[in-house]
Amino acid sequence: MRFIIAIGVLLISAPSYADINSDCKQFTAYGAPTYTPKNGDQELCKMNYAVIHRCEVKAPVAVFEHLTSMSITGKFRRRDDFRADSNVSEECRAKLDDYAGQPYDRGHMAPAGNNTQSKEIMSESFFLSNMIPQVPNNNRGIWKQIETHERLLAMKKGDWYIISGGIYDDGYKTIGDGRVGVPTRLYKIIYDKKSKIVWAYLMPNEALPVADLPKYKTTVAKIQEATGMVFNLK
Repeated sequence: MRFIIAIGVLLISAPSYADINSDCKQFTAYGAPTYTPKNGDQELCKMNYAVIHRCEVKAPVAVFEHLTSMSITGKFRRRDDFRADSNVSEECRAKLDDYAGQPYDRGHMAPAGNNTQSKEIMSESFFLSNMIPQVPNNNRGIWKQIETHERLLAMKKGDWYIISGGIYDDGYKTIGDGRVGVPTRLYKIIYDKKSKIVWAYLMPNEALPVADLPKYKTTVAKIQEATGMVFNLK
């Protein structure tokens, strides 16, 4: 009896562990990337996106979306609901207090504008497990421009998959008592499974002119080198 009770408590209090390839492969073109997880890393499945969350930095290193016209034309508009993600292990979890008083935005990787199908889906986009500390000018300027571009692509013909994340080079900063990592660089891959067209961007997490966006176009190979992940794009 004592054993059964202990299991019951575990089910209530423990974070959930997912496997992208078995639980939410629909958000990837050909499955999760090949990578070497570090201690405490988790894969998370949400209703409209999937995450590889790095414990060391308490932030996502890869967020996966399957972008469709339906996901961006729903009736539910942005309503801020930022909060910690209880599905992340407590010792690896970013908290709102970590961002308080800091000169960084809570930057969405799967943006709110891609999650308009329902109130619940919109709300899930505000988990801190979907956020990185992002320089405001970057988040609201050049990065927003890329997000607008991906939505325009989704309104046209295609079968678009998005991968976004932060890169933590040596010497990265941290914020808050929880020491949430501030990525030194950001990347995004926009891939059409039908045509095999790829848009890839790699840029510093800095204030950048929107007009400079073409300078940060890159290749998937360079992003793989920077992240240590091999993305399955055939």
